[in-house]
Amino acid sequence: MAKSKRVVRRLILSKLYDLLADQYSIMYPREPFVGGDLSVHELDALLAFRSDPRLEELRQALDRLENGTYGICLSCKSAISHDELDTDPAQRLCSTCEQKLMHVPMPSYYHSATL
Repeated sequence: MAKSKRVVRRLILSKLYDLLADQYSIMYPREPFVGGDLSVHELDALLAFRSDPRLEELRQALDRLENGTYGICLSCKSAISHDELDTDPAQRLCSTCEQKLMHVPMPSYYHSATL
């Protein structure tokens, strides 16, 4: 059975809160944040001026949840497994597409560059 939008949102917000607490020592109570009492504007204010790629990935996951594309692979448009999304709620690719991406050879000019 698919998880409700509320449960998924809470999972994403929980990961987002943990990252903000660990990396940025935010001074916002956990339960209102994770429980969804935080408005989009308040969330944007908390994320402003923080250039952490992981924060952006989680924020984009919330956007995908709202627009109905959460859990759908950005590459092949198939469903991403619930286990993968439980492990990483910001997952954007299914395991098949992620494996393909990891095995794409680097262009030859990349290997010939000198450091």
